[in-house]
Amino acid sequence: MFPRALENQRQQLYADTSEGLGRRLQRVREPAEMFAAIRWGLDQLEATYAATPAKELAKVACGAGCGVCCSVPVDVQAHEVFFSAEFIQLNFSPAALAGVIERTAAHRAEVAVLDETARYQRMHPCALLSAEGNCTIYEGRPEICRAHHSTNAKICAAHVADPAVDPSPDYIPVLRARMFAVMLGMDAAIEAAGYDDRAYDFGSALHEALTNSLCRVRWLRRERAFPESCLAFPHPSTGE
Repeated sequence: MFPRALENQRQQLYADTSEGLGRRLQRVREPAEMFAAIRWGLDQLEATYAATPAKELAKVACGAGCGVCCSVPVDVQAHEVFFSAEFIQLNFSPAALAGVIERTAAHRAEVAVLDETARYQRMHPCALLSAEGNCTIYEGRPEICRAHHSTNAKICAAHVADPAVDPSPDYIPVLRARMFAVMLGMDAAIEAAGYDDRAYDFGSALHEALTNSLCRVRWLRRERAFPESCLAFPHPSTGE
């Protein structure tokens, strides 16, 4: 249980985000408006981080070039994938784009044969991580990448080396509660508006988004955006 003051903050952040994004989604008539609505929601995450008490932010060990958490499996929703894909397509050179497609294709092929347990134990650098340990789509990164923070980078590294190591005791409860309230508010608005809210493996779905333009068309029509093979949790009846 959170202290009353934090619980009130959390509930207010959730309500403000879900209602604010919900209103914007109702006005969407073209792709640009959809991406503007998602950007608004992601900006709320950044503003929530900035407005967190300084004594809590002082505990954050994360910094440029760390990149340890960029080796863990990432679950996302379709709107996050398309936002990242849009960023890549607008900002990457043809050669850089081809490199991302190649790396996400390799990721997808490897993950496709793993069950849920094996996938969560797979620790491999994100296809969008630079050699220097920096995110190459920082402005277009998914929600969970924005919301994750730790007080101990060494524990994060230990978790990547051995998934049995539990990094959660080094999370920052106040910051995590606030950030996750905004994330959940975004997800609630997406679901209420009828858009695909299934959990996808980020690398697999990103490869699909970058190589198949029809998946974005389906998403904007409120249909399922990606094939079952891109799901974070394999479908029990198909094994995909």
